[in-house]
Amino acid sequence: MKARALFTLIVTWLGGLAAVAAAQEPIRIGVPLALTGPLTVNGEENRRGTLLYFEEMGYQLAGRKVELKVEDTEGKPDVALTKLRKLVEADRVHAIVGIVNSAEAYALRDYLHGQGVPTMITTAGAKDVTLARKSSFIFRVAPDNTQESLPMGYYAYAKLGYRTAVALGSDFPAGREQTESFVRTFTAAGGRVIQQVWAGLGTMDFAPYISQLRLDQADVLWVWFAGAEPVRLIAQLREYGVRKPIVTQGAFLSNYVLAAARDGALGILSTKQYTDVLDTPENRRFVSAYTQKHRTKPDPWAEQGYVGARAVGEAIKAIGGRVEDRQRFLDALRKVKFDGPAGPVWFDDNQQRVVDVYIRKVERSGNEYVNAVVDKIPSVSQGWTPL
Repeated sequence: MKARALFTLIVTWLGGLAAVAAAQEPIRIGVPLALTGPLTVNGEENRRGTLLYFEEMGYQLAGRKVELKVEDTEGKPDVALTKLRKLVEADRVHAIVGIVNSAEAYALRDYLHGQGVPTMITTAGAKDVTLARKSSFIFRVAPDNTQESLPMGYYAYAKLGYRTAVALGSDFPAGREQTESFVRTFTAAGGRVIQQVWAGLGTMDFAPYISQLRLDQADVLWVWFAGAEPVRLIAQLREYGVRKPIVTQGAFLSNYVLAAARDGALGILSTKQYTDVLDTPENRRFVSAYTQKHRTKPDPWAEQGYVGARAVGEAIKAIGGRVEDRQRFLDALRKVKFDGPAGPVWFDDNQQRVVDVYIRKVERSGNEYVNAVVDKIPSVSQGWTPL
């Protein structure tokens, strides 16, 4: 009995030493983002927002140093999988914060689930990652590719009075899901979508697609593109004399797009969970900190990177920094709730953030162009339907 008791004591002592040793290691967080390629703008905004949170924390949480491992996925699923394997297997990260392209999210889902890595998606809206293919290890602070386009379809018909629409979308998972969501609620409300036209990701010349649009038969034009493409599309729409009202989801109207398109973007309506002109204490503080550091105002992807990092940070603090205990870490993530720049941040049973969706209109404010708030649809989750 004495020998068994001594053995138990030694094992317990060694386990305690191992826990102490682990606690002295830095908390390693992988940040895979599209920092080159068509979605560079979104990835860079995400990176800035993520880093801002950890800078405010002094790269330390619950008494442990935090190391970020940033990798460029180039917006390509195969590259993203290679980079993720490095982060998980070589760098031994404790969590993932990032992922921009919806195609990447779908390609990475099975690996993340199989490895059991706590993951916070901060941009990719691939809807089934938190629906049909949801995983207990995957959370998302970015709205999925339906949460903001479903309300716009209904709003365009019921509030704006449009009855017929033509749609022009980006031909990759995000573009398809965004556009199909608008079509679903617009037609369910009683509207008719006359035509859907698709242009490949990275399109440089939109003229062949614009020429196909049967705009004479439509009340409104729905468009959805992201990254660098909206600037080119807006310029070409105006060049070809398109004056139809335009509605979209907010990825189409980032601040850099407004600055480049200027009067060409005036009047375009979009739905998004964030705009930098929101007049709340938390957003004023966030915009001030971000602008002071980067000399430009934050876009939604910066807000998503920031609150995604903070959600992970709040969970880490809640468990005293013991990220090696994955189950406790995941349980803490599920309970996270705080006020972010766009309002309360919390997760539903699918580990998907529920958001207030703002109806935004491009307006001129002095020498600037802004996404001014004209209406709000509160507490929008996946699969939203009007009451």
